[in-house]
Amino acid sequence: MTESLKRTPFSDKRLLVVDDQIIVRQIVSAIGEKLGFGTVDTAQDGDEALQMLRKQPYDVVIADWNMQPMTGFELLRTVRADKEFAAIRFLIMTARTDAAAILAAKNAGVDGYMLKPFTPQTLQDKILAAVG
Repeated sequence: MTESLKRTPFSDKRLLVVDDQIIVRQIVSAIGEKLGFGTVDTAQDGDEALQMLRKQPYDVVIADWNMQPMTGFELLRTVRADKEFAAIRFLIMTARTDAAAILAAKNAGVDGYMLKPFTPQTLQDKILAAVG
C-alpha cells in the first residue's frame, strides 16, 4: 500500500492518553491508532503527562479526571493556563455525572467530556467531534 493511501486526517497528529489504569490507556490508545494518529503516547498521571507535554508537542490529550498526584482536571486547568499549550484539544474521561463537574470542566476549557464506561464508538465519536 502506498503512503498516500495510509494517510488519514490524523496522520500528522500526536495523541497523549493519560489514565492511571493500564487497560484504559490501552483501549484509548488502540482507538487513537485505529483513527490513524501518527503518534500515540501514554502517561499514568497528570504529573507525567505535564512533563511529556513540556518535552514535545501534542495535538490532543485525553485524560481521566480521577488520578493522583495530579488529576486530569488539574492537568486541564494547567494546560489551559499556559499559552504554549493553547492549541491542544483536551478531552476528559470520568464517571462523574454531576452537573457541577460537567460545568467545571466546560468552564476550564475542555473540548470533550466522556462518561465512563464508554464504548469504542463513543470514544471515536468524541475524538472526531473535538478534533475533526
